[in-house]
Amino acid sequence: MKKPSPLSTTIVETYLQSKTGKPQDCEDRIHISEHFIAVIDGATSNTNDLWDTQTGGQKSAEIIDATLHHLSHDCTARQAADLMTENIRAFYIEQDILDEITSHPERRITSSVVVFSLAKEEIWSIGDCQFMLDQTVFSSKKKVDAVTEEARAFFIQSELMTHHVSIETLKERDVGREFIMPLLKRQTRFQNNPRAGDLYYAAIDGFAVPSDGITVEKIPHTVTTVVLASDGYPFLKGNLVESEHALADLLQRDPLLFQAYKSTKGLVMGNVSFDDRAYVKVQLCRLRRQ
Repeated sequence: MKKPSPLSTTIVETYLQSKTGKPQDCEDRIHISEHFIAVIDGATSNTNDLWDTQTGGQKSAEIIDATLHHLSHDCTARQAADLMTENIRAFYIEQDILDEITSHPERRITSSVVVFSLAKEEIWSIGDCQFMLDQTVFSSKKKVDAVTEEARAFFIQSELMTHHVSIETLKERDVGREFIMPLLKRQTRFQNNPRAGDLYYAAIDGFAVPSDGITVEKIPHTVTTVVLASDGYPFLKGNLVESEHALADLLQRDPLLFQAYKSTKGLVMGNVSFDDRAYVKVQLCRLRRQ
């Protein structure tokens, strides 16, 4: 008979918002089940592919969400990553596109994920989601992102040097992102590929995630709150109001996200943010062992 976990959790806050403000466009997901709490960040597609009317990020996040519902409560981070990968790969096979996807990695359906395993009392992170244990923020930054972010910032700055270009006109059309799009497509060759050296990065995309691409953080017994979030929050805070305020302040100061905070995309006219965002705050209570 399985012993009950000494860890009790209460969901304090959740928030999910697409960059367009339309729920149907969101590529992020929040997963809450008996044994796992997670934020899944479906990657923005670099192609126009649609899968069952969904974008690649939406389809990938849907598959990962379903996988978490079927995971054994005591599985390891390695086992979870492998099953998520296996299920996305099964989708490629079902669609008869595995060979095409292998040859053209820019077409992979891809997500980052951060998972709170209640049984293991661990946080598992693959990709560029982020989390907090009390007031300590854990996030990862890919070197390949720094390359493309700097290139986009360079291009935008050069555009602003001309007389007919302004911040407002660039919000209508992100020519900086258009400029780096060939790089964004090319960088998928580095995804889950340690041969890429320091440009390598991990993600859930149907191809094996190297062990060093899986972050496992044991939750100390002194921790009382856990926050999981996608990278739609440039500055993660200990509550939703402060995280939203920090985002709003940044978008006011630097809507194109090329100065105060450099990104591969900025705020497009008509949208509510530069990226989809998901936030979950969990209160922990450790029960006394009998």
